[in-house]
Amino acid sequence: MIAAIVIAAIYAYIYFYERHKEKKEEIMEQQRLERIREDMRKSEEEDEMKNIKPETKELAYSILRKIGCDPEETEEGRIRFDYQGITFLMEAVDECLFVNLIWPWCHSFSKFDIDEFARVRQVVNDMNTRGTVSVFYGITDSDDVALHIKKHFILVPQIPDTEGYLKIILDSFFRTVRTLDLEIEKCRMQECTK
Repeated sequence: MIAAIVIAAIYAYIYFYERHKEKKEEIMEQQRLERIREDMRKSEEEDEMKNIKPETKELAYSILRKIGCDPEETEEGRIRFDYQGITFLMEAVDECLFVNLIWPWCHSFSKFDIDEFARVRQVVNDMNTRGTVSVFYGITDSDDVALHIKKHFILVPQIPDTEGYLKIILDSFFRTVRTLDLEIEKCRMQECTK
């Protein structure tokens, strides 16, 4: 009787050991297959990314039309369009996923007005350190110094709501101009109170 119990216990031990071993091998095989699937998925994604040909310029034209603009190409290859009564320029090429958006001549002043130049320089430097767009000077053939606003940003079809995305960027230009005018006027007022 004891021999039967010992044999049954050994049999049960071997049975459960073998079953545990099979389960462990199944789990390891599933993990190995999952790693292979993940590697294949990553490889396919990399291949897709390599085969993606950026169509940035075409996308820019499409988005601009959707937001109600009538874009046209300039002689220099830029895209010119009007948005809320202001003419903007966009530099977009299909070889790059990034574009430059420019508001030329958003502000100007006489290059002979030293006080105004000092005010504008102070405001522009401050805005460039804390803003999301860049404000820069452009010397012209006339007696004016022109200020331009520029932003460099990614433009790909994977961005959700590309129209809203571009509108937000354009709106940041308008906020920048309002801030620029307001800060220059504040500088003038501070000079008057001194």
